[in-house]
Amino acid sequence: MLFEVNLPSLSPTMEEGKIVKWVKKEKDPILSGEVLFEVETDKATMEYESPEDGYIAKILTSEGNIAKVNELVAIISDSQNVEESELNKFINENNLNSVEEKNLSEIESNEVSGNNSTKKIQITPLAKKISKLKGINFEKIIPASRRIHLSDLNQITTEGNNPLTNNKLFISPFAKVLAKERSINIEEIQGSGPLNRIIGRDILNDNIVSDNSKVNKLRQAIAKATIHSKQNIPHFYLNTRVNMNNLLQYRKAQKQKGNKYSFNAILMQSIALAFDQFSDANCTYKDNGEFFINKNINIGIAVDTSTGLKMPVLKNINSKDLSSINNGLNDLINITRENKISPSDLSGGVISISNLGAYNIRSFDAIILPGQTYILAVGQIFEEVYVNKGKIEIASFVNLTLSCDHRAVDGVLASQFLSSIVSNLEKISNDK
Repeated sequence: MLFEVNLPSLSPTMEEGKIVKWVKKEKDPILSGEVLFEVETDKATMEYESPEDGYIAKILTSEGNIAKVNELVAIISDSQNVEESELNKFINENNLNSVEEKNLSEIESNEVSGNNSTKKIQITPLAKKISKLKGINFEKIIPASRRIHLSDLNQITTEGNNPLTNNKLFISPFAKVLAKERSINIEEIQGSGPLNRIIGRDILNDNIVSDNSKVNKLRQAIAKATIHSKQNIPHFYLNTRVNMNNLLQYRKAQKQKGNKYSFNAILMQSIALAFDQFSDANCTYKDNGEFFINKNINIGIAVDTSTGLKMPVLKNINSKDLSSINNGLNDLINITRENKISPSDLSGGVISISNLGAYNIRSFDAIILPGQTYILAVGQIFEEVYVNKGKIEIASFVNLTLSCDHRAVDGVLASQFLSSIVSNLEKISNDK
């Protein structure tokens, strides 16, 4: 099987790039994630990592030459030796699709005017193969780039279930060869490729890592998510603090009544009330350019487990009172730490809470989980002397830092949203 390597868009204004250096040469083996070439963009010289395992079958743009964004610059094969005729056929098919892309605006114009002409859907060979295997209708997919790639198949769901998450193993040809050579049982391996596909580095890592392999795999997943977040989500940060005197008195009085409300549960309720007041802030921006205002309020929470950090999500908080939120949050944290969490419990959030107050951390900036719009970093509660209406007083405070996705929300709306959270926390009362 052959896989295309197109020049990616590495900046919002990039239209073309110069291939500065090929790190790999033709016939060389390569693993997904290894550096394939260096490209000079309008901003800087950057490295591009291989999207597939295999061998470099053909390099089409030599060092020092310029290629357009989405232009085919190389071909990767799952075998080391490929017939020249097969490569030429693959290149011709790719060029044909490029011509179709150039005429896309004309086709769309004909569709609007009533012409029955329809555009040919562009999809990579691997994505097309997997679509057939899984019975997926890829015609409804909105690709993140010029063609539908493997990662775009995540968009498709059937009756709330993703057909890509069945029990069938998914492995690259190169990884399959490595596993056979090393007599490794692939059923015991968690893939780190797109759609949990087992790729070459998973086999190599499994051969190196022993008892802590599960921790290592989760660490790899966290690394991918944070890299994606910092590279693709334009973060901005808002810092404030909350006077906790009323809230601490409230919790003490409720505890005497038998209601042990956690600070995180109260914080979730305050966030939900802020979303009620500023509904436009309850929004998400997808990588494919779609923007949504969400009806339900879903809030995640960072949970430290024996295998690493996980971010389960408590759903439909707008329909719950504080007692229900507190009980639901406790149950969610327990099943997460017992490793009984389901995939659906880890998705759907708009904001997550990361609370490091128990570790004597006063403030920090957290990284947004891809797919969400915010993460609220919460520090420890501390006492401080301050001036209140000309009088020197002592109060308990907590610092909050809201990390925001600037694609989804601007500074004014995010500030109003955070100020509302602070107000809800400071005005909490046992009289309610």
